[in-house]
Amino acid sequence: MELHQIRYFLALSKALNFTRAAEECNVSQPALSRAISQLEGELGGELFRRERNLTHLTDLGQAVLPSLKSCYDSSLGAKSIAKEFQKEGHSVLNLALSRSIEMENLSPILAELAAAFPNLQVKMFRGTPPEIIDKLRNGEAEVAVAGALTGDWERLEAKKLYQQKFGLLLNRNHRLSKLDGIRLLDLIEERLLGRPFCTLTELLLSKLKEVGIDNMTKHEVNVIDDLPGLVQANFGVGVWPVARRLSGDLLINHVNGLDMSRWVNVYTVFGRQHSGAARTFTNLLRVTDWSMIEPTSKPSQELAQ
Repeated sequence: MELHQIRYFLALSKALNFTRAAEECNVSQPALSRAISQLEGELGGELFRRERNLTHLTDLGQAVLPSLKSCYDSSLGAKSIAKEFQKEGHSVLNLALSRSIEMENLSPILAELAAAFPNLQVKMFRGTPPEIIDKLRNGEAEVAVAGALTGDWERLEAKKLYQQKFGLLLNRNHRLSKLDGIRLLDLIEERLLGRPFCTLTELLLSKLKEVGIDNMTKHEVNVIDDLPGLVQANFGVGVWPVARRLSGDLLINHVNGLDMSRWVNVYTVFGRQHSGAARTFTNLLRVTDWSMIEPTSKPSQELAQ
């Protein structure tokens, strides 16, 4: 069902004359008649009794008239809202982030974006890699900032932004906090607080298996912000971004011989039209100098102070 068919139907239901309805709609009478016939075919019955001077709505026409009028009015309302939205400079950014991305890294860019788009509306989602891919695939997110998103979706475009480094989050009174780096065998009696889909937690577990530690106690923590409280309570140790701020009696130590880092990427969908805000945000991400956001030295106790 096309919107112009509904417009022709409403005009004809009011004029009850094909010639006058066609003039009102600024189309030829054959074009209007053809559109009405197509609408009748779709709705499954005649909408008008076609008589020379007594054209009138059928029972079916009377029945669908309120709904079609409501549909057409809603369309006009939507167009009006859209026109006013554009006139006032509104722009929407649908952004997806993985749960361990530090907001302080993105906030200066979002501030710059807000300056360029005074009526900017940001809709932000945090989730797991599969959830982020779903958001991008179904159009609920235009841009994503995350670590590696695995999958075979060929339309996913990734551009590297910066390298994010991780270490082990410890209570300051923990026995491992006194060491200058942690050996894998030092973790044999520890409880690991791991997040779902955390590639670095999985990397650590695989390396532990290689040295014979294959029964390490692991607790699953869905939200990264829950880790500090559990670590501070000596409930276990967890993988934590080095650049992320810490408070309380917590510190970060590194695992000897293990590269606990990952690349953070910006993701878009190839071939999809994006809003001006999304394009601008993506460009700002790509031109930002990310070299200053991560410490160049290994994670150590001093980083938490």
